[in-house]
Amino acid sequence: MAYRNLAKRKLRFGLTAAGIAVGVALVFSLLSITATAEQAAIQQFTRLVGYDIAVFNGSLRQGRLQTQRQQISWGGAIPQSPIAEYVVEAISSLQGVYAVSPVIAVRGIANGTVVTVQGLVPQTYVEVVGGINIVEGEMFSCGNCSEVVVGRSLALELNATVGGRLNLSIGSNTSEVIIRGVFETGIRIQEMAVYAPLGLIQRLTGMNGYVTQILVKCRNPRVAEAVANAIKSVFPSLSTISMAATLQRVEEAINAMTVFFLSIGAVALTAGGFGVMNTMFMAVVERTREVGILKSIGATDRFVFTLFMTESILIGLTGSLTGLAVGVGFSRLIPAVFTGGVRFSGVRNPQTSISPRTTELVITPEVVLISVAIGIAIATIAGLLPAYRAARMKPVEAVRYV
Repeated sequence: MAYRNLAKRKLRFGLTAAGIAVGVALVFSLLSITATAEQAAIQQFTRLVGYDIAVFNGSLRQGRLQTQRQQISWGGAIPQSPIAEYVVEAISSLQGVYAVSPVIAVRGIANGTVVTVQGLVPQTYVEVVGGINIVEGEMFSCGNCSEVVVGRSLALELNATVGGRLNLSIGSNTSEVIIRGVFETGIRIQEMAVYAPLGLIQRLTGMNGYVTQILVKCRNPRVAEAVANAIKSVFPSLSTISMAATLQRVEEAINAMTVFFLSIGAVALTAGGFGVMNTMFMAVVERTREVGILKSIGATDRFVFTLFMTESILIGLTGSLTGLAVGVGFSRLIPAVFTGGVRFSGVRNPQTSISPRTTELVITPEVVLISVAIGIAIATIAGLLPAYRAARMKPVEAVRYV
C-alpha cells in the first residue's frame, strides 16, 4: 500500500527523495575524501619516518662542561649531546624492541655545500627505517670505509655522479669519499644530505664510542609508548620521541575535520528532512478520507501509523541509495578536477624525477553505512509527526472530510 501511494505521485516522490539524496551525497563525499586524506597522511608519515621511537640525550645537567669542551673540539658540528654506544645494546634488550639503529646526525660540508650528514650502520638502519630509496648505484655495505650515498638534489647541485669523489668536511676534519649511490625522496631538503658509514663519521668527528640518536623499531607499534617509558626509566637522562604519539595527533586533527564535514552534511540533510515532513503532511491531508475509511473497516491506529512511516522510510531509502551513487561519482570527480588526483604531495620537485604520489579513493563500509543510515534516519524522524497525526484521526470526522 505504501509503495502504491508513493507511485501515484511520482514527481513529488522523486523531488522529495532528491532532497535526501543531495544530503547523503554530500555526507558520503566529505567522509570518503576525509578517509582518503587520513590514509594518505598515515602512509606519507610512515614512508618518511619508518621508526617508532627516536632516542636522544636531552639532559645536560651532568657533564655539561665536558660536553661543551667536546663540542668545541668537534668544531660545533654536533647539534646534539652524545649518547654512549653501549646504550644501544641495553635498549635492544628491552622487552618489545625489535631492532635498534645508532645514528650520528651532524652538519658538514660537501665540496663547499652545507649538508646534513648521517652516519649509520646499513644493516640495522634497514631493519628499523626500511632502507633508503636508492635510484642510482647501491648502498654501501661497509662500516668504516670512505663511501657515501648522496641525495638527488645534492648530486644535481654538485654535478656529482656514482663513482665520483667528494671532499666531506666535518668540523676541522676532511676526508675524500667515493659516491656509491644516489637516493631520492621527492623532498629537496631531505635530498641535501649525505649518508655515510657510522665508523667514518665517528672518525671525522672524534666521537668514537658515541652516537647522537638511537632509532628504535618495536615489535608492535602499539607498545611504542610503553617501550619509550621503559627507556626513560632505565636511562633517565635520555629523552624519547614516540612517532605513535605524533601520528595520533595527526589522526585527531583529521577526526576534527571529519566532524566539521559531518556538520555541513547534516545541514543539507536537515533541509531534506523538512522536505520529507512537508510531503508527508500533504499526504495526510490529501488522504484524510482514505484514512477514515481504513479505520471504519477495522484498521488500527498502529496500522495507519506504520503505513505512513513506511512511506517516509521508503523515501529515505530511495534518496539514500541515489545519493550514495551520486556521492561515489562526486568523490572521484572532485580530486580529478581540482588536484589532478588524490595526492600525498601536490608539487613536483623540479630538481628530481619523482612525481607526486597518488592513492586510490577510500570507500569503506563504515562510510557507506553511516551515509545511508543518516539519510534513512532523517526521513524516519521527519515522518513521525505526520504519521502520528494520521493515526490519531477519528474515523467519523475523517470520512466526512472534504
